[in-house]
Amino acid sequence: MRDATETAELVRSGRASAAEVAREHLDRLPGLDWEIGSVWLVTEERAVAEAAAVDRRLAAGDDPGPLAGVPVGWKDLIETAGIRTTYGSAIWRDNVPDHDADVVARLAAAGAVTIAKLATHELAWGTTTDNPWFGTCRNPHDTSRVPGGSSGGSAAALAAGILPLAPGTDTGGSIRCPASCCGVVGLKPTYGRVSLGGIHSLCMSLDHCGPMARSVRDCALALELMSGPSARDPRAPAVPVECYRDALGRGVRGIRIGVAERYFFEHTAADVAAPARAALEALAEAGAELVEFDVGWPPDKDFADGRFYLAEMAATLVDHWPQRADELGPEVRRDCAAAEGVPAVEIAAIGERRLAWCAELEQRARAAGITLVATPSQPCTPPPVGTTSLPFAGHDSVDVSGVMCGLTEVFDVNGWPAISVPAGTDAAGMPAGLQLAALPWREADCLAAAAVLMP
Repeated sequence: MRDATETAELVRSGRASAAEVAREHLDRLPGLDWEIGSVWLVTEERAVAEAAAVDRRLAAGDDPGPLAGVPVGWKDLIETAGIRTTYGSAIWRDNVPDHDADVVARLAAAGAVTIAKLATHELAWGTTTDNPWFGTCRNPHDTSRVPGGSSGGSAAALAAGILPLAPGTDTGGSIRCPASCCGVVGLKPTYGRVSLGGIHSLCMSLDHCGPMARSVRDCALALELMSGPSARDPRAPAVPVECYRDALGRGVRGIRIGVAERYFFEHTAADVAAPARAALEALAEAGAELVEFDVGWPPDKDFADGRFYLAEMAATLVDHWPQRADELGPEVRRDCAAAEGVPAVEIAAIGERRLAWCAELEQRARAAGITLVATPSQPCTPPPVGTTSLPFAGHDSVDVSGVMCGLTEVFDVNGWPAISVPAGTDAAGMPAGLQLAALPWREADCLAAAAVLMP
């Protein structure tokens, strides 16, 4: 399976046309996806038009961009002009946006060709991508299991070879969770690194958008193209965008990696933690120094229970709850009802504690000379489709999404960049990932280490 970088080189060199590449992917999509359900909508008309535009530019001697002819799929939370974007919700079943999201427009300008809209958990409100309105997405490695979520369609399409590039969104782990479950690469950048203009919000202060791909180099390239400020999103500051591909050969010699044993490895199944530990040993052999580092997560019970984001999530449905409750799935209804019982003053107090904890963690990491913090990406093997709860952190029954985001949400809360890179397989033969988080705006450090593990 070609990755995005190889595909673009193929088209730019003239060894294949963008139209041929698009047709190849469109023709094989049904056969690859029929048992997985990663694709919500095939966008053939747009794909044919965009591929033809790339070929015209090449024929005229123009540069069509670094993603010339690369097929891309978009999570159905991300708006596409003139193409239905449902956010995985019955409420928006017939929603047709007028404009592309910023990230869609940026990759299209770089020559990417939109092939499909991809399955998502309802309103990105969970990690199984078992959608009550549009069906179940399944893990290509074992179709009896979930692909993770909420960017489950994105990860599954990548793992199945349907697409080489499929950016996702991440509020509690929705890029890294499915990347780990499906054995692909997913990078959640620093909060504000990538514009969220044209992306339906789940929780405004935690939402991120980032690249997902089958290779680290594709994630680096896509991040370069997706990043930067936008007039549509005041959360995205004018921080210079690096050439992230320059970090890929840098290695890890001399850097200090903080290994988060307490809580993270502590609450991960031994067979899932084992490949993550093996990956860390490979980084140590490449010259990194491994030291134990306590992230201090969760700061208190309110964070452990997720109360700090419940009100923000419910606020995204303020115009629809409770009058359209029958068009919302059980998870969304449950959390909207729970949010009604959380006082505004309490939410504000949790927000203040959040800021204090974020500042304290960054200070400790810098004082310890930590470049990266390492954890398993997931505490468990991808569970069977239909699983609603799992044991976790000393509790017999925790909501499945709370478990699957249990090791990732910390870096949404503090906004640090974090990548999940494949590390091997667990006892069930399912993919397991290593999560590497860096200090703010240091995505290059995540990519440099990931490239050592996945050259």
